[in-house]
Amino acid sequence: MSDFIVWLSGKYFNQESADHHQEGIDLMLSFQISLLYRSVKRNTKEIIANSSLSSLDGYSFLLHLDHADSFRKMELIELHNLEAPTGIEVIKHLLNKGLIEEFDDENDKRAKRVKMTDSGKKELERLKPLIEERFMHFSHTLTLQEKLNLVATMNRLIEAQG
Repeated sequence: MSDFIVWLSGKYFNQESADHHQEGIDLMLSFQISLLYRSVKRNTKEIIANSSLSSLDGYSFLLHLDHADSFRKMELIELHNLEAPTGIEVIKHLLNKGLIEEFDDENDKRAKRVKMTDSGKKELERLKPLIEERFMHFSHTLTLQEKLNLVATMNRLIEAQG
């Protein structure tokens, strides 16, 4: 039914009438993105609870650190669009659990860098298949083309916020 409504809306609304309904559409889009985030968070909660992590953000920090030698703390926080105090708490938790380590930035003596430890790599290797299974289930109803279109559209939205 929801697919039919979307199709019908595309047929019914032209640009002139869409401008009139823009506020409602924008609100609906924002609300649906929020619902999707909560669903992902809820569906990964059990996995995170049975790990050394305290949040899905911690998993994401480790995932990004797996693809780079290190990050400045604030780079990692900004990459995740977190406020500094929240990001620092995630980093502190990862440091306390021995999943990451910090060291001085060679180029900026005021800054600290973080990198993943061997323990962090082991925890990420253990969690990755479990989280990926939940993520695959999350989007299993979409075709590959729909997933690619959605990723491109979401990237445009994210870039527009920057």
